[in-house]
Amino acid sequence: MTRDDNIASADWPSLLTRIFHDLARIVQTELRLFQAGLEPILSNMVDRFLASMAALMAFAAGGICLLAALVMFLSRWLGWPGSFAAAGVICIIAGVASLQMAKRGAPQMAPLDHSFEDVMKSASPETE
Repeated sequence: MTRDDNIASADWPSLLTRIFHDLARIVQTELRLFQAGLEPILSNMVDRFLASMAALMAFAAGGICLLAALVMFLSRWLGWPGSFAAAGVICIIAGVASLQMAKRGAPQMAPLDHSFEDVMKSASPETE
C-alpha cells in the first residue's frame, strides 16, 4: 500500500459524514420551504372556518328565535302541542331543503389546489 492509498481510505469516513450532513441540511431546507408555502393556505382556511362558524352561530340563534316566535304565535290558535308540531314540520322541511341544496352545490377541492400552486410560485425565486 502506498501513502496515497492510506490518505484515500482515511478520507472516506469524513466524506460520508459530510455527505450525510449536507443531505440533512437539504431536507431541512425543503421542509422549511414546504412549511412557508403551506402556512398562508392553512391560515386562510382557519380564518374562513372561524368566519363561517360565527355566521352559522348567528343563523342558528336567529332561527331559534324565529322558531320560538312561531310557536308562540301558533299557540293562540292551535294550542301548545299543535304549534310545536307545526314548527317541527317546518324545521324538517327546511332541513331537507337545505340538505338538497348542499348536495347539489358541493364545492370541489380544485380552488385549494390552485391556491397552493399560486403560493408556491410566489415563494420560489423566479429565474427570469
